[in-house]
Amino acid sequence: MTRVAVIGAGLSGLTLARRLAAHADVTVFEKSRGYGGRLATRRTDEFAFDHGAQFFTARSAAFRDFLAPLVAAGVVATWHARFAELGGDGPPVARQWVREVPHYVGRPGMSAIGRHLGAGLDVRLQTRVGAIDRRDDAWQIRDDGGEALGDYDWVLATAPAEQTAALMPRDFDGHARLAQTRMLGCFALMLGFDGPVELPFDAALVRDSTLSWISVNHSKPGRSDSSTLVALASNAWSEDHLDTRLDAVLGDMREELDRVLGRSLPAARMADVHRWRYANIPTQPGERSLLDARNRLGACGDWCVYGRVEGAFLSATDLAERLLPLLAGRPG
Repeated sequence: MTRVAVIGAGLSGLTLARRLAAHADVTVFEKSRGYGGRLATRRTDEFAFDHGAQFFTARSAAFRDFLAPLVAAGVVATWHARFAELGGDGPPVARQWVREVPHYVGRPGMSAIGRHLGAGLDVRLQTRVGAIDRRDDAWQIRDDGGEALGDYDWVLATAPAEQTAALMPRDFDGHARLAQTRMLGCFALMLGFDGPVELPFDAALVRDSTLSWISVNHSKPGRSDSSTLVALASNAWSEDHLDTRLDAVLGDMREELDRVLGRSLPAARMADVHRWRYANIPTQPGERSLLDARNRLGACGDWCVYGRVEGAFLSATDLAERLLPLLAGRPG
C-alpha cells in the first residue's frame, strides 16, 4: 500500500489523513502533545480556555456536511452568544448572532474536535519533523534530532506556510507560492476568576483598540461554571510585539481590556498569555492547495485559502481530491 506521511495534526492534517486513510497507509506527525492545532484548549486544575480559534462558521455545503456527524456526536455545538461591538465613536452595539449562520464551537472545548478526528488514525504526537530527504524512490523523514522516522512515497505538509517552506525539499515546486505567503501573529490573554464576572455580552468584536476580540469563555456550551475570559490582540499589534516578553504583553493586554470594558475587572486567580506566531491570513488568490505530482509532495492549510477554520478544511479537501486519483494509479 502507498505510504503517505502527513505533517501536522491540525484540522487540515486530520481532514487530509481521514480522506486518504482508505486508500493509503497514512502516518501523521505532530510536534505538539495534542491534536487540533489552533483548535486549542488550555486546561489547568480549575480553568479551561479556548485560546486559539474562538468559534467558526460553515458557509460551504461541503463543510456543513463534514460537521453534521460531529454535531450529532455532541463534539460540535452551536454557541448562542450575546454579541456586541465595542469601541469606535458610538456606544456599544449589542445583538444576538444571526441564527441562520450558526456559530460553532467544540464541546467541551475546541480541542475536542481534533481528538475526535484523530481517533483511529496513526498519529505520532510530540514528534517534530526536522528533515525530508530523498532515499532511492522514497522520501525519508527524520526528526529534529536526526533520527529516521520512516520512508514514505508521498509527504504532505499542513504546517503554517513559513514552517512548510523551511521543511520542504528544494525541488518542491510550491516554493514560489510559499515565499509569497505570510501569516500574521496573535496573542491570546487568558483570565480565570474566583467568582462570577458579569458582562453584558458573551462575545465582542473590539474596534479602535490593540485588542480585537473578547470571549466569555464559560458561556460556550459544555463548559464548566468557572469564570473565564479570553481576549485576543489585533494582528497588527501582535506583529509589532512578537518578540516582547510575555509578562509585558500580558500587562499591556490586561490594562487595555479594562479600558475597553470601561471598568476594572477583579484580580484574576489565573492569568496567562499565549503567542501564536502564525494565526491569521487574509483571503488568498490561487489554488487551494499545492501538489507536486512529479516529486510526490504536497501542502495545504488555511493559509492557502483564508485564515478561518473552514479555510483549513477546504484546503485539505482540495488536496485530497487532487491526490486520490494519483494514489489509485500507483501500485502499493
